[in-house]
Amino acid sequence: MSKTIDHPECPVRSFMDDPNIKWRTKKPDFTIVDQKYLKEKIRSHKEGSLGKIVENLVKSWECESSHKVDAKDWGTVDHENFAITVNGGRKLNLKSNIAMGNYLMFLEDSPLYDTTKVTNEEAQDSFKECFPGGFAWEVLDVFSGPPTIAFTWRHWADYEGKFHGFEPTKERIEVIGSAVATVNADMKISTFDIYYDPSPMLGKLYHGKCKFSQK
Repeated sequence: MSKTIDHPECPVRSFMDDPNIKWRTKKPDFTIVDQKYLKEKIRSHKEGSLGKIVENLVKSWECESSHKVDAKDWGTVDHENFAITVNGGRKLNLKSNIAMGNYLMFLEDSPLYDTTKVTNEEAQDSFKECFPGGFAWEVLDVFSGPPTIAFTWRHWADYEGKFHGFEPTKERIEVIGSAVATVNADMKISTFDIYYDPSPMLGKLYHGKCKFSQK
């Protein structure tokens, strides 16, 4: 388990410390985004609470989804049964999750972002460039416990760098969504169904001048 900052509320990400892990580029450093999370989060989940457990589990999965390229290095999911959907879209398995990464999965069905014209790495780089201060994430409320966990979440950043040629506006970008995850007896994610509307975020990033994709 890894913490970037010596703070009792700092996120704890699991399955990061094996020296044999194959990272997409290099082992990630979450110090900047964790500082943003600690400073600007609107919920404080007590250590050991279901909210904190879910938050750390999803942050650990996000690390694996964004940065690990070999399925054997993943510790957050039930390898045989794992499936993820976004907004009721197509069901993706672990292999597809690794190939696509978070941004392409989360934006695949958006009419404002053509995922067929960018790679996983290009999508990662474009959001990293426009959000240099980090794209923080937190659990808001948890409505049910294992094995079916229903919760709401908040994702936020400040538009401080260019996005596909559009100049930064310095405004706050905030996304609110929900999710339902099923976990096995070992708290490994078996299914992960995520719901949110990406259009307001993309509208701000494109200064209201979005071009609808032809998918």
